[in-house]
Amino acid sequence: MASYLVPTKCIHSAQDLEAFNKSPLQQEILRFIQACAEAVVDVPNSKEDVHVSTIVQRFVLFMEDLFRLVEATPPIKQPMRFGNKAYRTWHENLPSHIHAFLQDILAPSHLDAEIELSPYLADMFGNATRIDYGTGHELNFALFFICLHKLGLIEERDLSAVVSKGFVAYIKTMRKLQLDYMLEPAGSHGVWGLDDYHCLLFFWGSAQLSKQSEIRPSSIHDSETLKEFADDFIYLEGIRFIKQIKLGAPFAETSPMLNDISNIPEWARICSGLMRLFQGEVLGKLPVIQHVVFGSLLPCTWKDPSVPESTTSHSDRPVSEVPSSSAGFSVSTSMPGRSAMAHVGTTRPIHSQHHHLMGTVRPAPASAMPSVTVFRPASSSLPTVNSEAPKPSSDSGGA
Repeated sequence: MASYLVPTKCIHSAQDLEAFNKSPLQQEILRFIQACAEAVVDVPNSKEDVHVSTIVQRFVLFMEDLFRLVEATPPIKQPMRFGNKAYRTWHENLPSHIHAFLQDILAPSHLDAEIELSPYLADMFGNATRIDYGTGHELNFALFFICLHKLGLIEERDLSAVVSKGFVAYIKTMRKLQLDYMLEPAGSHGVWGLDDYHCLLFFWGSAQLSKQSEIRPSSIHDSETLKEFADDFIYLEGIRFIKQIKLGAPFAETSPMLNDISNIPEWARICSGLMRLFQGEVLGKLPVIQHVVFGSLLPCTWKDPSVPESTTSHSDRPVSEVPSSSAGFSVSTSMPGRSAMAHVGTTRPIHSQHHHLMGTVRPAPASAMPSVTVFRPASSSLPTVNSEAPKPSSDSGGA
């Protein structure tokens, strides 16, 4: 049986961050996020002819279970508006639900992987001490599904449903948590950020819209468009949510960055820019990435240079070789000020054509452990991921 590790934090300094940004693991994370974006192009949330695996179905049910847990744990009366302490009670009950979910989806040969998967699920919903949530917590959604791919529990054809079904269910639960418990935006830059809580939502959401022409970026200002399409497109859901919680305030004042982005004529250019924004302002920010944990599924290979990467447990096979199976931290939540707009609309746009993302699948040695190191598209329509993140702005966000 495979040997799994309890994930730990490995990025503690600017030097560690620089090493991480040059590592195969950082590229792997970007490739997975890129692959998800490719998979969801022209796939509205309500599309029925999408392959939905048993794992994704069970994840959606898990999100519904946690939604009901919020309903069973109502907010308490307290003098402060934000950070309702009932959230801590909800979070205390989370581990038992995570355990039940993982026991349900893991094959007997992978049951020990629970010790590695649990932290990503627990951190996906915010920090119980600070009662906050931000882009680093959102990142754990992607990290969890990368781990599932390494275990052979999801494959390339599942990625469309991972976003259009799984991520949508996750966002629904997060909206319930954010509203009922008034979660603080972790490390928020206020109006100068992209959003109080999310970044992946807008990247994947812009990819989702990049092939169609009916809904333009400027359509976010049309209330009828939001009313009709927000349930089908996650970018529009994000805009609708902002307008609901900041009702009465001009959008250009509450969300100047998103407002400026709406002037870019093509969703493809927006998508390309937001990908670089994510690379520089989430993966490239120490206050965010220092809280990510690493084990054998997501290995830290930069702390001990004497250990070859190829010998790190669970990290010796590329993603294209993974067989399918039968089967508390505070982060910078928002992008920095206007300088971050340099990432948006200036990079090479994605194309409408959907491409194969993970290359030719080759049989793996029988003795090899299901794992990945990097998504290597045979022909990707998203921009090439740089080995080093763009230089972020000087504002590092909250910690």
